Amino acid sequence: MIFSDKKNLPSWRVEFQVPAIKNRFLHIDLKGPKIPYRVFSHLLEQIARWGINGVIVEYEHRLPCLPLPHQFPEYERYTEKEIRTLIEKAKALGIEWIPLVQTFGHVEYLSRLKGTEILFENPQYPSQLCPSKKEVRKYIENLIDIICMLHPESKYIHVGQDETRQLGLCRQCSNKMKKLGGKIELYLEHVNFVWNEVFKHNKIPMAWADMFTGSGRLDLVRDIDKRVILVPWDYQSTGNTSKFVFYKGFRPAKKQFYHQYQEPGTILQFPENGKFFEDLDEKEITQIGMDENTGYPLSFSQLRLMATTGRKFYGACGLYMSADRAFHPDYIRGLLNPAGMCRAIIDYNGEGIIGTMWARGHSFAPINAPWTLALYNIVQFARVSWTGKTQPEDFRKATKEIASELDMPEIFDGQWTLDDILWMVSAKNSLNENVFETIEKEKISGCFGEGLKRCLSAELLQHQLRYIIEEARWWYSTRDQMPVEMKKNMKKRMQLIMVKIEKLKKSLKKYYLKWVGDEKSFLLWWENLFTPDVTFVQCILKKFK
Repeated sequence: MIFSDKKNLPSWRVEFQVPAIKNRFLHIDLKGPKIPYRVFSHLLEQIARWGINGVIVEYEHRLPCLPLPHQFPEYERYTEKEIRTLIEKAKALGIEWIPLVQTFGHVEYLSRLKGTEILFENPQYPSQLCPSKKEVRKYIENLIDIICMLHPESKYIHVGQDETRQLGLCRQCSNKMKKLGGKIELYLEHVNFVWNEVFKHNKIPMAWADMFTGSGRLDLVRDIDKRVILVPWDYQSTGNTSKFVFYKGFRPAKKQFYHQYQEPGTILQFPENGKFFEDLDEKEITQIGMDENTGYPLSFSQLRLMATTGRKFYGACGLYMSADRAFHPDYIRGLLNPAGMCRAIIDYNGEGIIGTMWARGHSFAPINAPWTLALYNIVQFARVSWTGKTQPEDFRKATKEIASELDMPEIFDGQWTLDDILWMVSAKNSLNENVFETIEKEKISGCFGEGLKRCLSAELLQHQLRYIIEEARWWYSTRDQMPVEMKKNMKKRMQLIMVKIEKLKKSLKKYYLKWVGDEKSFLLWWENLFTPDVTFVQCILKKFK
């Protein structure tokens, strides 16, 4: 088990007999670590206990096979037997299993296989499939066949289709785009083809909605087959208002400039005239909504716009995203963003909510921190999507039970809750050394607690390493005048840090392989944490003779 066996259901499952949101799905991204089969099985048990009733599994290269001549190494893939067993486990637990395969953008991973160059819009930057090539259509037809064969009981197939940014680059696509009317029309032709392939198998396609809402083409959305489930997403909003909208491009609010003497933080962006939120027409601003006091647009604008189309829709929030910290999820954003999305889903009668957990930004990007640390955000997401209770007093009331669910102490050092600890971890320039010492006083074990301690320890080492970098940078031009004793001390500290890094690497690797994923993923994550800084320090310290 991931956590110790609890005899009774969580209080929110008992107190609220009917969940506030009908469909409460967890997105599991496998483009990062390959979650150990045993842990994957236990994860299903745990989230079912918390009230999650669906998983959207983004397979990437972890499928047993792809409709291509060459395949990924066996150790990177799940076997057909493993997947079928996990699906049966999910079914027994009341969890709907929805496969996700990318069918347009975000297919960088395919470039690792020989002979795939023909599939890409731009082989020099293999990110997107070319919608004009017959080879691509054949690949997608066969891919959907494989997915449906592997998931005969899945009602939905999620086909991705977000952030498709290479439209119309090749000659074929450029010519077709001119005939169809524009980029979004070219996009629509391809996604319609994919959706029809899913319909052939008597299944329902789900797709991310950002290409339609971001371009402002809600007119196209209204004409799309009503069976298609479009999913607007927003991973950043954490309050009732936002300083920008993503509609007809990225549009910051001019009101930021009116509040610059009252609000901390930087202005998001300064676009050309006509590209601000306030430059939208009155009807569009009304559909998005605007706060009367601040003049800022209301949060979750994509979801609000989708609600105006009369379609059934889900909304996706961010439990864990690639913009979070190197060693941890952003526990604050990862709690407040899903809470806000839950409120919006309830207000606009959405069909369901999807809590996303991104393992990396894309197939070329660094691996994110261990997903096991996002279990805090998962259990909070499960609670708020079940109860609909998202006010501060609701979180305060639940804090001890949430800690217990994660096998963590209810109180630290006689006064701090787990929420307090994680808020400090997520704060900018937080004194993590003090946080680490507070945690060390308690007897903590298990999947979440062990990971939290080890990652805090690694973060402290990185802080020490980067302090030496800044120290060397500060002294660099006058290094010849730097006292010899200070040079020796700096080099001695660096040697000590190197010893600690190697020791911690062994400890974290053991944890990672037990709970998080495979060795290859661990090394990709670990190397990005320390190797660039260590290389820089070792190089520059040679100048300090």
